Amino acid sequence: MKAFRFLKDKWFYISLIIMLLVVVAALEITFSGLARFTRHGTEFPVPDMIGLNYDEATEIYQDEFTFILLDSIYVKDFPEGAVYQQNPKPGAMVKKGRNMYIIRTSIAPEIVKMPNLRNLSLRQAMVSLNISGLKVDNLEFVEYFARNAVIEQKIKDEVVNPKDDVVKGTAVTLVVGLGTGSKTTNVPDLVGTNINDVKDVINNASLNLGTEIFIDDGDPAHLFVSRMEPYYSPEAKVQLGSPVNVWYRSDENFDFAWYKHEKFRRDSIAEAWRLKRYSSDTIQYLIDSFNYVLRNRSFSYDSVKRLRDKQMLFSPYRGEPMGIDFSEDNVFKTEDVDYKIDTSYFYDE
Repeated sequence: MKAFRFLKDKWFYISLIIMLLVVVAALEITFSGLARFTRHGTEFPVPDMIGLNYDEATEIYQDEFTFILLDSIYVKDFPEGAVYQQNPKPGAMVKKGRNMYIIRTSIAPEIVKMPNLRNLSLRQAMVSLNISGLKVDNLEFVEYFARNAVIEQKIKDEVVNPKDDVVKGTAVTLVVGLGTGSKTTNVPDLVGTNINDVKDVINNASLNLGTEIFIDDGDPAHLFVSRMEPYYSPEAKVQLGSPVNVWYRSDENFDFAWYKHEKFRRDSIAEAWRLKRYSSDTIQYLIDSFNYVLRNRSFSYDSVKRLRDKQMLFSPYRGEPMGIDFSEDNVFKTEDVDYKIDTSYFYDE
């Protein structure tokens, strides 16, 4: 047939081979270029820049990082203009071009006058310090008739008098009265609070910031509290001045909206059960079960991890996982308390 005579023409096969070679070459160039563009497999450990002059650090590592200067602070007995804090931290594995967030020491300290905080309330003292460019270091509670009244102000265990010259940005310890009544206070709910606001919220509650644990690195604007210890509860009370430990996650990795939804559901069901006069053991079991979820789910945006999160079930012995079960009518019985809990609502969106 004349329509297929070209199949006997050798130039047809030569042209076909050339076309195939061109396609293969184009694909090879595309994928190799993509690999270079995404820097696949080029992770390297972050060097330790602490103490290195900031200008020298940016010059040495300008090809590896994009430097972002967050703040300049004065630190006594530390080199001027040097890197004081870095994020990501030394040793972390990153790819080339990663943002490097830096806090460096200032060249010369700015001097301000210490305000008179004596006999002010704790809240008033914190506002006054902030206006003066100072901040709270720690709250030290002592016996005194007026609760939360500032008795003294100290810097590194030394009393500082009003109008004394101090370096701007210095952290001040406030000596505060315990009062004559209860020596306890409620723990604030910090989950979802940005790292820049955490200390103020804790201090306003007459408590101290304890250990800070960074699960994720990155821009502080994206770091929020995902967990706290002691855990928040409307009934929970601790001694004045107690430390509160916090864990930080990035809102780019951790679904805070879903986390808060689970907390709201826990509190709503618990309150409904209280109104129905369920036993305290029953309500506590519900709360313990939800708290296990809140502490152990990843709350990731990844669909696979979200499915794994929803597969968490609970044993009758508060807080112990017992495998995977999707049954709609799944109930648990306890041996020490005579009641059943329908856990199907744990998995509803």
